[in-house]
Amino acid sequence: MLKFSANLGMMFGEEEDPIKRMELAKTSGFGAVEYLFVYDMSLETLKSESSRLGLGWSVINIALGEGIKNGPLVAATPGKEESWKENVAAAIEYCDVLRPATAVIPAFSPPESVSREDAMEVFKPSLIYAAEEFHKIGIKLSIEPLNPKIRANALLTTSAETLDLIEELGHSNLGIEFDVFHLYATEGNIDANIKKCLPNVGNIQIADIPDRNEPGTGEVDFESFFKVLEDCNYQNWVAAEYIPSSNTLDSLNWMKNYLSN
Repeated sequence: MLKFSANLGMMFGEEEDPIKRMELAKTSGFGAVEYLFVYDMSLETLKSESSRLGLGWSVINIALGEGIKNGPLVAATPGKEESWKENVAAAIEYCDVLRPATAVIPAFSPPESVSREDAMEVFKPSLIYAAEEFHKIGIKLSIEPLNPKIRANALLTTSAETLDLIEELGHSNLGIEFDVFHLYATEGNIDANIKKCLPNVGNIQIADIPDRNEPGTGEVDFESFFKVLEDCNYQNWVAAEYIPSSNTLDSLNWMKNYLSN
């Protein structure tokens, strides 16, 4: 049976306090949570609340930009190696306490002045460095390919090129974040693609196409996708990372068959 996580940066926005959203997720049947960005929240508060509620963590994203902020991808920017190490260290601190299933580095865009070729030359050793650091605390690092129509100039846009990069780097602590919203748009045929990716998948995120709303509001056949995951005995989290088309609680009908988890 599948188990689901809620992305609280996008869901339960009816509650202004992001920490209080954790209890709403728990009472709605989710077994874990994730946020788009955790570094502006108290680690001790996140730890105590998730412990109180018995919630796991699906992912923690490594900050993309310089100074542990959002921005162009320092992991792929020449001369910003120390900034990348600072971002990795911050993520290690949160991950070592909250113990997510995986840490994630989205294959975001580098600064406009950096060519893709130069960016990849920096990105590869950056991934190896982070994979080694996360290996020390027993947490996998997952690379997330992105739809370039949503994230212009993304370094990786398909599961195939992400798996090729993982094979090239040859580090056992590297995996893939399989985001259905991005990969359905760039590849389609997610049932076949997830089968190819599963040995390397650290986490799955879901949202329907085209408006990034809950399953059942767009083009993706989630009933078929979930069956593939069950048939393959997928054990990690499936994270709901969508914008509710109405109120969050009303958007959860797709999950009713899994509430026992």
